[in-house]
Parts: sequence; C-alpha cells; structure tokens
Amino acid sequence: NILADDAEALRDQVWVGASDQPTWMRGGSYLVARKIAMLIESWDRVRLEEQERIIGRGKGAGAALSTDTDDEFAAPDFAAKGGAGAPRIDVASHVRLAHPEMNAGTRLLRRGFNYVDGNNDLGRLSAGLFFLSYQRSPEQFIEIQRALSTDLLNEYIRHVGSGIWAIPPGAEAGSYIGASLLA
Repeated sequence: NILADDAEALRDQVWVGASDQPTWMRGGSYLVARKIAMLIESWDRVRLEEQERIIGRGKGAGAALSTDTDDEFAAPDFAAKGGAGAPRIDVASHVRLAHPEMNAGTRLLRRGFNYVDGNNDLGRLSAGLFFLSYQRSPEQFIEIQRALSTDLLNEYIRHVGSGIWAIPPGAEAGSYIGASLLA
C-alpha cells in the first residue's frame, strides 16, 4: 500500500498528472468503492493452513509465507521455494496476484473497512469488506482486477456493488472544487 508520506508514489500512482487527460482532472484522483461480501460460513470451515495459502500470509502476524519472521511489512519473496520445491507463496494467492511486482509496478492507495450488517435473508452472516482505492487512472484498478480473476480467494467472496468516481483537484484560493470542470 502507498503511505501518506510517500510523495513520489502518490505523484506517480494516485494523482492525475499534468500531461494526463482530461485536463480538468489534473491534480485529482479516481476513487473506486467496492462492497465485498465474505462467505464467512464457508471460509470458517477451511483449515488454517489452507486459509494462509489462499491469502499468501500467515494469519497470526500477517507476514508473507515466504519469510521466516513475523514481520508483516517484510517484502514477499515470490521465488522462495518450500521443502517440496513448490513456491512458498501460491501462484494463485491473493497477495501474489495483487502485488505490484506482478502488476507492472502498479500500486493503489487503498483502504479496507470491515462491515457486519447482521444476517441476510438466508440467515447467513452479512459481513465483509468495504474497499476503497484511489488511483491516477481507472485502468490501474481494472488491470489489477484482471490479475485477481484467478485468485483463490474468489471462492469465498462476492462483489456486491462497485462504483468509480472522478475526484477533481482541490480548490485554489478564491475558487471552488470542480472549477476546472465547469470553467
């Protein structure tokens, strides 16, 4: 994920650049919001080792399966092999498919918020993730979603709704938000 103090990554990946089109979006960003339902009852029946393989991280500390530490911020090593010669991080794991290394360096400024809305009409838990991402171009999000099409996690999630918004640049002194669009 991009950190708020990483000005270079924000400039390259989040803010619409001076040479980008349309001109009224320069200095703005695109927001994707997505509600993702988790099939909790199915997921909870999966063994811990399988859950970790699907995600590509240890459930306890969140460290990538390619490391021997509990450091969740240690970079995953997608070339690391296990005892039987198989990759330590499954090639179809969520962490691998979404990682910038597997997506031509594309990064998103993303935030996830867990939700629980009681039970659905079938009596199952209505819970999951409300996902937000900001990116310089909608194509960044689309390309990562294409990569995630073979994600092992897909068996346990359902996309409930999605939207994309153009967020224009902030207002200059004496002006207003959206002035570059309406001028």
